[in-house]
Parts: sequence; C-alpha cells; structure tokens
Amino acid sequence: MPKYHNSETKKLESLPILGEQPATEKEEKFLREVSDYIFQNLEESGLTINFIYGNTKNHVNLKMMHGATYKFPRFLARHIESCSTPIYELRPDSLGGKSMVEVGKTPRFQMKQVYSRG
Repeated sequence: MPKYHNSETKKLESLPILGEQPATEKEEKFLREVSDYIFQNLEESGLTINFIYGNTKNHVNLKMMHGATYKFPRFLARHIESCSTPIYELRPDSLGGKSMVEVGKTPRFQMKQVYSRG
C-alpha cells in the first residue's frame, strides 16, 4: 500500500488550505496534522485517479489508488471528501413549465482515517 515518504509529507503539509479557512490558529494546527487515511473511490470503485491539489504556485499531483493507505494532512483529506457530483431533477416552475433543480449531491470519494493500536 503506497504511503508518501517524509519529504513528500512535508510538501503536502506546506500546501495552502483551499476552501473554508480555519478560524483560529488551533484549528489550522489541527487541519495540518498528518494522519493515515484509506482512499475509496465511490464514483468509480476500484479505479486509480490522478488528483491535483493546491494553487498555481504551490501544488502537487497525486495518483491515488482505491483501497490504498496514504499519509495526508487533514485539510487535504477534507478537500478530497468534499468533492461531489450534483443530482438534478426536473421540477415544476412558477411559469407552469419544468426546470432543472439541484436536489442533492453524491460524494465521489471517501477518506477513512486509520487509527493505530497502541
């Protein structure tokens, strides 16, 4: 099962936090903690995906295999889990016609945190 080495883990820790920003230093420290996660591709189970995370100046290309264990900061696991596909339905609108309305989201990936026995 692939895990990133220390130098790669340090690079992952230095990446910017995308999306919702931490409100306090304590929250940022928590989000930057590195843990082991099992990656699951819920959308196309069993397939490997290439995933780019970061901004234009500081980013990383990740190749992630379904069922493999990775050492990631919490903010990266949170971002991967936030990826979803919208679900649309035709619903009646106020003009008597029908329009597409987003009614939910389907998660694409899951990151299960692995706790060591100790």
